[in-house]
Amino acid sequence: MEAVLFLKNKLLRHVKWNGQPIIFYRNSKNEYNELTDEIENQFIIIGLFHEGGGYGGMLNIELYERDGARTFSKMKPMILCSYQDGFNLKTDDWCKINNNTYKIVEKNDVKNLGIAFEISLEIDNG
Repeated sequence: MEAVLFLKNKLLRHVKWNGQPIIFYRNSKNEYNELTDEIENQFIIIGLFHEGGGYGGMLNIELYERDGARTFSKMKPMILCSYQDGFNLKTDDWCKINNNTYKIVEKNDVKNLGIAFEISLEIDNG
């Protein structure tokens, strides 16, 4: 139990000191449950933007050509934030970081401890 509390304090301190404020927007839905361009709500969180690697963070793309196959690896953009900040975020909420628009694809509770969320994003510039 003490190890969990230690890790919680260490993680939250790291996010607080090194994180940046990120504004997420949620678009409203019409009568057909489709997203509209009207912004319904916004959330401000403190989070660490990073590109994930390793298990679950790497996107492998294989291109088959006449002579063989080539594999490209691309990092997946992610945000690490506290559980309290990320609790209200949902899939399809979006934010702007470095002139790019990112949409939430997945939200995972890290180790299911209720300490932090790892939010997976995809770029949505179109």
